[in-house]
Amino acid sequence: MKKFWERNKNVIILLVVWRILLYFIEKVAPFLIPLHDGYNGPIPWANHDGIHYLSIAQLGYRQFSEAFFPLYPLLIFLMSKFSPLSPWINASVFSYFSFCLGIFLLYNTLYAENKHRAWWSVLLLVAFPTSFFFCAVYTEGLFFLLSIIVYVCIKKKQWFWVGIFGALASATRLFGVLLFIYAGLEYFRSGNKHRRFTDILSVCIIPFGLLSYMAYLYMRSGDAILFFHIQPAFGANRSGSSLILLPQVIWRYFKIIFTAFLKPTPASYFISVLEFVAVFFGYAVLWLGWKKKERLSLVIYGVFALTLPTLTGTFSSMPRYLLSIFPLFLILGKLDNTVIRYSILMISIFLQFILSVMFLRGWFVA
Repeated sequence: MKKFWERNKNVIILLVVWRILLYFIEKVAPFLIPLHDGYNGPIPWANHDGIHYLSIAQLGYRQFSEAFFPLYPLLIFLMSKFSPLSPWINASVFSYFSFCLGIFLLYNTLYAENKHRAWWSVLLLVAFPTSFFFCAVYTEGLFFLLSIIVYVCIKKKQWFWVGIFGALASATRLFGVLLFIYAGLEYFRSGNKHRRFTDILSVCIIPFGLLSYMAYLYMRSGDAILFFHIQPAFGANRSGSSLILLPQVIWRYFKIIFTAFLKPTPASYFISVLEFVAVFFGYAVLWLGWKKKERLSLVIYGVFALTLPTLTGTFSSMPRYLLSIFPLFLILGKLDNTVIRYSILMISIFLQFILSVMFLRGWFVA
């Protein structure tokens, strides 16, 4: 226990202080900006998507809720059966502790290789502008934990568990199926001359979570990819019928930024700029990872995960989606330029304060 504390005390203090600060932000937020009605949950941490996850957990799938994958609301439902707390409290606590467990796994895995990189990867993730979603009734905390378990199991060549936790990840977020690409690349470059059928089968299990949900949707509605087809119902000019290529989306955002200044509202314009910057920040970090010879499988996974949401024709929610791309933070942890490193940290903290206040008051930020 003493050894665990000595290694992890800074991370424990960071996570506790961060959560306390978010608690105080929640309390002062009403004095900073007005409440935005429309998509407010039973608690501020369940605003927007949180409403849908709670509804699925309590009432099952209804019209338009098929856009949200099943594992997280299923776990909320099961927790509510055994916990005296309300479903929204259970969900928020579960998200936070899932994230904390993922952080400890990531930190201790990286610590064995380079403790400096381990600390900065964790610090920049916690400070990231949208990391408060790890405490919300959203899938970010659970998906982060599952993807880090896959990452750790791949490093240990525990392919059976790679498949199991990868499948759970693909039942949590569409991103999860991309872990199949990452795991497949790692398996075939592992240097094992005697490849076992069971190991290959284990890696192939990863898409099973997505395929199971697609089978459920097909039996229920006759549309296996209903989660994609109903995207237009959630606004942001999402496409639910055809894929939009990245150059078209970039052009759309250029038009928004340069021809619609502060329209339709200053808040929405600010979020549009933030979405645009977030995407290019993500690609820049992945390019840096490639230049610094980060594992190619991680960079490729990151590129696919960053590009996939843009195929609906928008960068909406991208500042939050970056949280699901853990290779970004492995790369950021390698930064050796002190000025850049601390600049990212300070800007992230400042933006997290603004965005968390907005989110807790019902404004859409990601």
